[in-house]
Formats: sequence, structure tokens, C-alpha cells
Amino acid sequence: MSDRQANSKLAGLYAETGWTLRQFAQAVNRLGAERGTPLKYREPSVHQWLGGHLPKDEVRPLVLEALARRLRRPVTPAEAGFPGSAIPTNTGTIV
Repeated sequence: MSDRQANSKLAGLYAETGWTLRQFAQAVNRLGAERGTPLKYREPSVHQWLGGHLPKDEVRPLVLEALARRLRRPVTPAEAGFPGSAIPTNTGTIV
């Protein structure tokens, strides 16, 4: 059994987007492609993130950017329930 707790902060942001799990994964994959790093995340990965597993360090900024673009506002690591010390974020202009 796992004692991992669901990431309620990320779940709240996810609910606010109105996305499906697939749409969230696709948004992160698109950002990876934009930045020259093709990704292949699917629904199970997003489900795991919501369940408390942290995305890889290099993917967390993409998750935050995907949320920020959808919500049309900056999203911090703390807001998403991510540890913030090692995560560079791009909080510039949201397209």
C-alpha cells in the first residue's frame, strides 16, 4: 500500500481548467515539442500526478506553463503542490 497523498492543489487547478486528463497531457506534450523536447505523456501520467506522484523535475515547469496558459495567469510551484526550490519557472507573458 502507498501512503502517498493526492495532490489536492494540482487537482484544484486541473478542475479549474475544465480539461480532460488527455487534454492536460497533450498540453504538456505540446510545450515539450515547442521547447525541442518531444514528450509522450498520456492520461495515466496525469492521473498519477493528481494522485501525488511528482512529475520529473524537467517536466514540472511545463506542467506549470500549461496550466498558466489555460488559466491565463501565472501558476507557481507552490500553487500546484510542487516543491519550489529546484524548479525554474517562466512566469513571463502568457500567450
